[in-house]
Amino acid sequence: MAFCEGRLASGTPAWLVGCHTLSLAGAFMYLLMSVWFSMHASITAKSYETRLLTQLVRLPVPSWSQLEGARTYGSTFEKTTTKQMLRVPFVMGTQQRVLNEKADGSGEAGRPGQNEGSGALPESADLWGLEGNGEKIYELDGSIRTNPDELRHLQLIKQVMKYWQSYDGFARVAMSMGTNQLILGLSYYVIGYVLISNKAIMACWLVVLLFMVIATALIRLDMSLTGLEFRAAVVLVSAGPALTALAAQQWRLHTVKGYEIVHLLAPLPYAAEAAWLMLLLYISKVGEQEGGAMLPTGFRSVMYIDVFGWIKRARAKGKEEQEAALSFNTAEEEEEAEAAAEASGGPEVAGKGPAMAAASYEGRLLKAPKASRPEELPGAAKPPPEFLAKPEMFDPTTFVPREKDGHQANHDQDIHPYLKPGLVPWRIFCSATSLLLILWWTSGLLILLQASGWSALRVSPLLRDSEEGPKPIEQGAFLLEEAVAPGGQPLMGEHIETSWPFGAAPKRLACAADGGAVSLAASSRFGLFEAELQQTKTSGVADRSADFRYAPACDALEGEALQDVAVDCQGRCALLLHRQGRRLTRCALKGVRSEGAVAMSLSDGWLGEGDAAAGEAQEEVSSLALLDSCGKASGSQRCAYAETTSGRLVELKSGLEGSMRADWLPTRVLMADSRAMRRG
Repeated sequence: MAFCEGRLASGTPAWLVGCHTLSLAGAFMYLLMSVWFSMHASITAKSYETRLLTQLVRLPVPSWSQLEGARTYGSTFEKTTTKQMLRVPFVMGTQQRVLNEKADGSGEAGRPGQNEGSGALPESADLWGLEGNGEKIYELDGSIRTNPDELRHLQLIKQVMKYWQSYDGFARVAMSMGTNQLILGLSYYVIGYVLISNKAIMACWLVVLLFMVIATALIRLDMSLTGLEFRAAVVLVSAGPALTALAAQQWRLHTVKGYEIVHLLAPLPYAAEAAWLMLLLYISKVGEQEGGAMLPTGFRSVMYIDVFGWIKRARAKGKEEQEAALSFNTAEEEEEAEAAAEASGGPEVAGKGPAMAAASYEGRLLKAPKASRPEELPGAAKPPPEFLAKPEMFDPTTFVPREKDGHQANHDQDIHPYLKPGLVPWRIFCSATSLLLILWWTSGLLILLQASGWSALRVSPLLRDSEEGPKPIEQGAFLLEEAVAPGGQPLMGEHIETSWPFGAAPKRLACAADGGAVSLAASSRFGLFEAELQQTKTSGVADRSADFRYAPACDALEGEALQDVAVDCQGRCALLLHRQGRRLTRCALKGVRSEGAVAMSLSDGWLGEGDAAAGEAQEEVSSLALLDSCGKASGSQRCAYAETTSGRLVELKSGLEGSMRADWLPTRVLMADSRAMRRG
């Protein structure tokens, strides 16, 4: 298969070509969809990652006020209580006891956290009562880390994951389905190439079986299905290639019963493929997850997107709890931010820097030091406030605004329900799959109608009355002429039973009559066949048949690719066109080995030159038809009609006077270049 052409050969039945084409179309559709989804998910995730790290979850860089406030001067010792400065060890008790007595004797008695043994946090973190406790700071609060779901940065990630999670999930699903459709397309190609063209039945069936095993393994690895769903998926995926292989084998028999079986089996692969796509939409188990993302949870690879296990745990939570987990104390943070901005706006005074302001007193009569922290000083760096994490901040339009200058967007009216970020990939995937499903159903219906005798879509050439010479007919079949029987009734065709050697694939056919005998000659790419038209009578009805066999070997054609054949010498020899339409060779028929083949050349000076830049190929002679005579005054001259690859119909003659180099020369053009006529 690696050295064969990537298309089915001419003569392949239409129902097989349809299956192959639709499978390839589905494969390219899903694979391109996977690339697009993955690129969108990657870019979106990186953009939101940058926004979160730079604006919402970055750690605050210590300001000059904080660094200065963390310093301790020797004069700070003077701001402690007298008992602390004059405390005698082992006489006045421990330093912690003195600190507690100071707190009890201050004017603000009853503050929580001052007594030993209480469960509340102490007000100060040092024994001098100067440094405040930092457990209330979010970054230093150890109680929050007991439940990772309550961490602020994880809540932000959960809020923005819907913008890329669906694209990531459906990119993996589209890749899996693209691989599945590609395997089906390769199966149909093997049936058309190996079974139809080369007639290797067992090789075709074994390769198709191998492809079906691969498709089944992919379904088992990629999807999480119940036993019934898995068996149904395997049957529907395998039914199409299996039925097509059986129909192709019956089609190769060329029997009446075989054609009846083909007409019965041909529409079934289309129905099986359409049913598989319908089942796919069901077993994907697409559902809305926490945050609004639509994910196909029926695929195993999609579950690895949920690194925190939120999808499984979200099923046990109510909707109100999920919304409460995503809410932030925005009002309180806004007030704190405004108060900090007002406090940091005062002028700086010498001798009253942050380090000196960090040690302050409380109380009226007996002043005691008040515990404080550098983070609470005016001008200290603050973490990004949570009130910035609003849904409007994560709207995709905030990256590239769509409004003109001076216009404001309404978030509630701008986002339509069918354009929600978590819903768009599912709508695209579902619409594309539904379109492919409809194409399979429609094609199967057309194949069924054609098998029932409906011929509205069948194309047949139009026959015209002949006047002076042969009339050109479309699609290169210029040798066809309309024969009118007496009485104005057209002649009807007659069915002739033929038999061929094993492995024969004829492409050209010619005939000649000698008295009552009719000689037939056919050619394949490298072989020549001959037969006599036989007539027998069965039950008073005349039946005609032809038993083709290999013609005697012709040494001049050894290794040559044959293009066309014509019968000459009253059916005793054949003229074969080869070497790209530049040579004619006469070989003997009638079972008599030729003593020496006669080779004749065709003039090529009148053929058009190719143009690689314009994409035009070199003009060549593609077919040839001999005439019995060229007229009364022709003498020994022979005439023929030749058709070229560009659509020209030319009359050729042999034995012309002065033709010393070529045996056949053109005399007149019966039909001009079809490409030039279309351009004109």
